[in-house]
Amino acid sequence: MRSIASAAVSLLSWRTLALILALLNLKNLPLAWHFRLLYHFLGNVRLKPTAPFFLKGRAIVDARGNPTHPVFVPCSVKSRTPLLETDYNLHKSNSTYFTDLDVSRTALVTRLYSPGVGLVSKELDQEFLVASQKEGKKPPRKLPVMVVLGSVYCSFKREIKPYELYEMQSRVISWDKKWMYILTAFLRPAKRAGGEKTLLATAISKYVVKKGRLTVSPERLLRTGGFLPARPVESQVPSALDSSVETSAIGTPASGDGITATGVDGSLVRQALKISEDQMPDQDTLEQEKKANSDSWSPEEWPWERIEEERLRGLAVVGPYINMDAKLEHEVTGK
Repeated sequence: MRSIASAAVSLLSWRTLALILALLNLKNLPLAWHFRLLYHFLGNVRLKPTAPFFLKGRAIVDARGNPTHPVFVPCSVKSRTPLLETDYNLHKSNSTYFTDLDVSRTALVTRLYSPGVGLVSKELDQEFLVASQKEGKKPPRKLPVMVVLGSVYCSFKREIKPYELYEMQSRVISWDKKWMYILTAFLRPAKRAGGEKTLLATAISKYVVKKGRLTVSPERLLRTGGFLPARPVESQVPSALDSSVETSAIGTPASGDGITATGVDGSLVRQALKISEDQMPDQDTLEQEKKANSDSWSPEEWPWERIEEERLRGLAVVGPYINMDAKLEHEVTGK
């Protein structure tokens, strides 16, 4: 009896309890968030322009299962809510949605922007070099490309209970000259095969890509990565929807945008750029690799006009969010 009691006391020691608590909250351990981001980054980075757009077996369909263009395919990440992510109401704390969004967006944007960020960075370096030579100036310093999160809006629909399984589906809903807009849905899996998933929360995030003080348009990055066909000459004029939001053209200094590169997003994209540049083609083969990208999906099924129609439809959906963002800034600063 005494040995049994001794064993029970040993099992209930603070070290054992600490280990159990750690195992039940692996998601919230120090550096766990960084490892999650790195895992999804490495699992989705495209090292070469000829790499497939999606992992083997992933269908090119939208969130409702309908065939779509690769740009609009959602990226799915599953997770649970450990005890340390719950609040006093014993459901997922609202602040923890944003750390999950970091992971979900990283998986999506990494696949869309690699190796495009590396190719565009090299193109811009060459453009800056030619411009400096024409002006008789010394070659400019090569600057890294940064993918920066501009803002996040989140709407909570239903609670997520402790240790409940949920899915995050992130997809591109639209883009303009400056920002790419990402829609993320938190979903409860269907209870039976063929059943409908339950919407738990929605979020809108926007990303901007910077090279120094220059803003690189999402369209250029997506086209260089092979996701978009060439824009027709007659469609060079910006649409009314594009002109109604704050934009910054390629190669135009974006002054006073108030954006800072914080968190791990910037360091991860620098790593993607480094990986891409290690395998970067010279200028003679750059166009061939860009063409190989665009040839890996059918432009007959998704011509530029159809992609543009879907982009404008999505831009109309996020339009109130874009305008609200500008109005809130004006309300605070008066500018």
